[in-house]
Amino acid sequence: MRAELHISPKIIHWIADLEHIDPQVLADELAPKKTDDFLNGVLTKTTAEKLAKRANIPFGYLFLQTPPTVPAINIPDLRQVVGAEPLSRDFIDVLQDIEYKQEWFKDYLIEQGNEELPFVGKFPFCINVNPNDVAKDILDTLGIQDLMDHIRKLKREDYFKFLATEFERIGILVFKNSVVKHNNNRKLNINEFRGFALVDDIAPVVFINGADYPAAQLFTLIHEVAHIWIGKSGVSSWNQEQAVEAFCNKVAAEFLMPTIEFYRYWKEDDEEFSLEKLSSIFKVSRLAVTIKAVTLNLLDPNKIAKEREKLKTLKKTSSGSGDFHHTVRVRQSYRFSNTVINQVISRHIPLREAGKLLNIQADTLISIYKKQLRNVE
Repeated sequence: MRAELHISPKIIHWIADLEHIDPQVLADELAPKKTDDFLNGVLTKTTAEKLAKRANIPFGYLFLQTPPTVPAINIPDLRQVVGAEPLSRDFIDVLQDIEYKQEWFKDYLIEQGNEELPFVGKFPFCINVNPNDVAKDILDTLGIQDLMDHIRKLKREDYFKFLATEFERIGILVFKNSVVKHNNNRKLNINEFRGFALVDDIAPVVFINGADYPAAQLFTLIHEVAHIWIGKSGVSSWNQEQAVEAFCNKVAAEFLMPTIEFYRYWKEDDEEFSLEKLSSIFKVSRLAVTIKAVTLNLLDPNKIAKEREKLKTLKKTSSGSGDFHHTVRVRQSYRFSNTVINQVISRHIPLREAGKLLNIQADTLISIYKKQLRNVE
């Protein structure tokens, strides 16, 4: 007779909540022949091990009487001024994972002799800072003299990748994911957060919630980069009532939709045409154009709410393609993932450590590397 383990049903429900599924579904998947026992906390050791692995928690957590408390975060929560709902376990796990990667990458860069990046905190946030100056300095640092020329040559779906690649080139790691690590059962909620920035003089990081609309991801990317420029880490949701967030919104709007160009194409006698035209020209959402127009007093503020409603009908996309090898590199930052793979292949770090850094198994890492070599050839 197989030994049975007894755990609190509260832990079962907590893990189901982490997975965003009903406890019954979890029981059907892990113990299809003994679902009642499972829901009552009676599990075989094998099932318990599968449960702990599924939840990505230490095995000992299963024997707690109540779920562990969510740890406090060490970066500012800039989502709302008051009344913000506590950040979820999904967010905490993502943040801790990215912080771990950032710390590893910073140590690697220091070993390589890299110095502090001059643009991090270049414009310390205060009321006298002009967001247009920050937007211009970001472009100058990228070496882009005419962004409009680049935009005209790019397809809308390639715009984010172009900018992310440019930011990684100058030293900012760009992570984009729609789930916790690679767990598709734990999808990130855009109503909770759109992104976050981790300021560091050597290894600054931005994370984009890939569950968001593609055009919104583009805006979030520049918004988070603005955080790096003013030296303010934080969790973001484009909150206009929070001073730092409102400032970064203005930087993103000016970067993506230069005011001079905006006025050039705006037709006061045809608002609908203007919204469509500018959205097409700048390759941003109608909502972004609407907000910019409102800030320039070209539209009534109530137009923003109407555009938000329209946006809800659009289809979101996940961060990655059907090719998991490609998806891993998008979710983990191309520069970061390439560095980790090269370090393990050159035997500077163990295969197990590399797998932990990329949240994948060793065999998957090797196949990614082999595919990378074939693409080079």
